[in-house]
Amino acid sequence: MKRKVILYFMIIIILTLTLVMTVFWGAMTKYYYQGIANTFQQHVEAIHPRWANEIELTSDRIKDFGDFVVKSYEFDGAELQLLNRDGEMIQSSTGFYEDISYTVDPNLFSSYSPYYEKEELEQTEEKVLAMYIPLLLDGKVIGVLRYTTSLTETNLLIQSLLGYGILLCFGVAAIVFLVALQLAQSIVKPFNEIIQFTETMAKGQFEKRIKEDYPAELGEMSKTLNYMADEIVKTDQLKNDFISSISHELRTPLTGIKGWAEMLESPEGLTEKEINFGLRMINSESDRLIKLVEDLLNFSRYESNRIELHPTKFAYATLIEEVTLQLQSKANEKNIRMKLNSTPVSIYADEDKIRQVLLNTLENGIKFSPHNSEIVIKQYESNGKAICIIRDEGIGIKEEQIQHIMNSFYKADVKSVGAGLGLAISRTIILKHGGTIEVNSVYGKGTEVFIELPLNSM
Repeated sequence: MKRKVILYFMIIIILTLTLVMTVFWGAMTKYYYQGIANTFQQHVEAIHPRWANEIELTSDRIKDFGDFVVKSYEFDGAELQLLNRDGEMIQSSTGFYEDISYTVDPNLFSSYSPYYEKEELEQTEEKVLAMYIPLLLDGKVIGVLRYTTSLTETNLLIQSLLGYGILLCFGVAAIVFLVALQLAQSIVKPFNEIIQFTETMAKGQFEKRIKEDYPAELGEMSKTLNYMADEIVKTDQLKNDFISSISHELRTPLTGIKGWAEMLESPEGLTEKEINFGLRMINSESDRLIKLVEDLLNFSRYESNRIELHPTKFAYATLIEEVTLQLQSKANEKNIRMKLNSTPVSIYADEDKIRQVLLNTLENGIKFSPHNSEIVIKQYESNGKAICIIRDEGIGIKEEQIQHIMNSFYKADVKSVGAGLGLAISRTIILKHGGTIEVNSVYGKGTEVFIELPLNSM
């Protein structure tokens, strides 16, 4: 990865430097060529043709006075050729006359705009700059002045500057390479550390943590990985707690069943009352085991999304009243008063599943409430929602435990009976109906469960 980062950096810098040098070469060429052309143009503009005032000069007679014109406008170090309007050479500053003609841009006669071209001499293949300047008299073009000068020295100067530029680019490229090397190291090192950390996690070592002071997104990634490791540790702990808890939950009733079964195998010495008590214990503990297994099976179905809802329209208040009456005997055992305040309302939901939620919630309230306490059940309608609030005066839940109370296998009191699945299953059922369930509690004072269901949740 480090090599790729450096390679990408170098490709970018080489392309950039190539573009810069191309622009630099073009700019230098235009600068020097335009400088030569401006020199010729300024030279022509500075000369006043006094001889033209003494003779009657026209474009038809310019050939007769070509020598005077050339001598007036000649420039040291450059060859001057006088051309007529058709581009035919009339006179040259070298003294040699050739029957030759040049193609002159028509814009020169209409806009009087000088221009230059880069040309090559046929005999020597030497590169020269040819400057075409209109010869004006009384606002009319009577001929064309063609200056030519060698570009050999100019091109050598441009090449020299280009060479210095290339050396400078090599220096910049070397510096950039060192910077890219350091930068690649700073980029790749955190990635390598994060990869090593994830490999450690993959081996099941979740106790280690990665530092979170990396910049930008890498820091966020590190925090996320540490959080994931924390959650895995918590989940693993919950799993261990669950195994321990479920082993205890299974062992307790099985011990009772096995003990009474062994005693009833040899009933000699047992009274009829003791035998009946033993049978009731076996039956009670068997029911407890069945409920535990059913909770586990239900949880498995909900987690794998294999539970189908069968909604019907039913009286919500009537269902709550039935559940309250169903658990009244358990409440009476602890002398707990249950007060119900309901409003007639019908909802469209799976009645059996909602009954299960109410049973779990109210049974928890009874389980964790002290003797001679009170449980208030309030049900009403608000903004198209059916609200049910169950408030008890039990032991409450600690603030740090509230956020975990609906997690699977979590129990606020590890010594309590049950697998810690009731609220997890209840939450899944309510969410599948499009509702919400919240638990608010003050430790030592009691707990309130808030259940909200839409009237037409399905």
